[in-house]
Amino acid sequence: MDKVLFVVDMQEIYAGRGRNKEKYSYDTDRLIDNVNLRLAEYQPEEIFYFKSIAKGLGGLFGAMPKADTHEAKFVERLKIIGKNVYERSKPDVLSIDKVADFVCSRNIEQIEIVGVDVNNSIGLTTVTATNELNINVLYNSNCMVFVSPEKSEKMREKFKRSRVTLL
Repeated sequence: MDKVLFVVDMQEIYAGRGRNKEKYSYDTDRLIDNVNLRLAEYQPEEIFYFKSIAKGLGGLFGAMPKADTHEAKFVERLKIIGKNVYERSKPDVLSIDKVADFVCSRNIEQIEIVGVDVNNSIGLTTVTATNELNINVLYNSNCMVFVSPEKSEKMREKFKRSRVTLL
């Protein structure tokens, strides 16, 4: 295995029907359909799902959902393939020791990242993957969204200068 797929924050709070549509105004049906199509391109052991879960005071400010709530669940139509599901309270999914150890021990050469918020979780994970772990990152623009679209062009320019491939 030389590549993996990271599915980030495809949760009810960010992509569900009851989300705050003013804050999360993107087309979630299209996003979910496209992510599900990408899942079919990978083996179950190559797919890793990540949920943002509030720890401590994080739940008070509404940025992340509290554990075991409806908002914390994956969106209903998302296909869960395999058993690699992780919860985290930090934006960078590679801050999870078990995941970082797996990526390093298997000599992963490429991480494809799909899901919600290129400006936050996806972006910070990309920085760690490319700068610290020397891993190429693949972005499929049909399978990811920016919570703050006004920042998207700046992020795209930043990624063009790094080890990110844009599809």
